[in-house]
Amino acid sequence: MRGSLGAADHSAPDADRRARAAAPDASMRPLNFTVRRPMPRAGVLIGTFVAGVATALLALYVALRTAPGIVEANDVADALAVVAGPSLARFRTGSVVYVKALAGPDLFGKLQSTHPSLRFKSFSERPEDKGCESTGDSVPMAPCERDDFVKLEVLVAPTPRTMLVAFGTSNTYGQVLLVKLWGRWRMLVDRSFVI
Repeated sequence: MRGSLGAADHSAPDADRRARAAAPDASMRPLNFTVRRPMPRAGVLIGTFVAGVATALLALYVALRTAPGIVEANDVADALAVVAGPSLARFRTGSVVYVKALAGPDLFGKLQSTHPSLRFKSFSERPEDKGCESTGDSVPMAPCERDDFVKLEVLVAPTPRTMLVAFGTSNTYGQVLLVKLWGRWRMLVDRSFVI
């Protein structure tokens, strides 16, 4: 009995060795697994959105608080002269151009210096224009006004170096966003429409 047990004990390690040799090495098998990242929770997404909105509102508040209480007349005249430039470039030499703006004499001086071949007058001096009046059954087709004027108006100056200006002529109108860089007003966005 002792002999059979001893034989069984000796044969068991051999069987284990043969089983391990037949089985492939665990270190040689390819590992197939994917790492799944946990999905962000709704609270994190909402918190990020609220933080972004709060930052934008804070930036807008700071910009409006630092805006000038009063826009200087010289800045307004400079900005309006820049906006009027493209519209005035199409007038022939010697043309009289009527300007409607609240900037006053400062603007006329700037326009005269940048466009010396034109003569500028206040819009209030413009002769009556009946081109857009309907006569009987006919309705005038646009543009119907005389092409001899430029209308300019500052809509808003939200920060010390930005200004939104509206403009209009007999056949175009639009708005221009200006930015003051290195002491000069420059057009950042020009949204013009032809009538």
